[in-house]
Amino acid sequence: MTQKIETTIAALAKRADQLAIKRAKAQDALDKATKARQDALLSGDLDDERALARLQAVVDTAASAVTGIDDAITVLARQKSEAEAQLTAERERVKRAEAADKLAVQVSAIATVFKPWLERSRVLADTLAQLEHWHFGCNEMSQFLQSAMGQLETAMNIQVAELQAMPKAIIDGVMDVPPPKPVAAPPAVTAEPEPTRTVFCLRSIRWKSAAGREYSALQYEDVQLPLALAEKALRRGVCVPVTDDRRKTLRNARGGHHANVNAIDIVDLDALDDPKAPYVGPETAEVLRQADFKVVDRGPARTGVINVARVL
Repeated sequence: MTQKIETTIAALAKRADQLAIKRAKAQDALDKATKARQDALLSGDLDDERALARLQAVVDTAASAVTGIDDAITVLARQKSEAEAQLTAERERVKRAEAADKLAVQVSAIATVFKPWLERSRVLADTLAQLEHWHFGCNEMSQFLQSAMGQLETAMNIQVAELQAMPKAIIDGVMDVPPPKPVAAPPAVTAEPEPTRTVFCLRSIRWKSAAGREYSALQYEDVQLPLALAEKALRRGVCVPVTDDRRKTLRNARGGHHANVNAIDIVDLDALDDPKAPYVGPETAEVLRQADFKVVDRGPARTGVINVARVL
């Protein structure tokens, strides 16, 4: 039925296209006839009644043709709209029928499976009950099974009856089509950790990860750096390989406290490739460390006007 209606709609659409072409030609003929009559009335012989009547007849015929095509297009549009509504209804009917059939099969399977389960459970409960007077575990299992059977049998009598009435309700449109069972989302793909290299810091350093998180490492400590930053730090002498002899004597010389990311002598690895970024070598860094410079808080900035003499 669905295919038949779709074929009808396609035929109506094709016929509408043909009528649209025919109407365009009829309208063109009407426009030409109207223009010819107008020219005759404006500049022709007004006493030539036969010529004027002939022009008027052509206009009337062309106008009638356009009106007739318009009427046909209107009827065709209504038929197409009705067919589309019928197609929508038919698709909905098919959808409901399929859902009702699927649910009926599922309900029948539940009822079919439950009966032998109940019978076997009763046999198991009776078997366990033969030992319940002296075995605690058998007594507990027998009581649990008897309670479960009683509760489930009562629930099944109610729920199966309700489920069995649902297919008809779906077909009649009283009940919505049951939604599909949700599909579990695939497990999230964990990104592989970025490869790193362990180096020894001759300077306190800081850097930011690709996610924008800031990290820091203290002078004279080992640190794991992303490969690109490790190569940069080694190339600029900020860090050295863990095989360097200085690591043997200097490691943990700073006592293991956290690096001050705002310290004047800390090296920003992300800015090392910037030619304008200041670079302080290990020797100068040692001098700065021994100098123990401290940032003095001088309060908010002050502004004002100073009068000076102009020098010509």
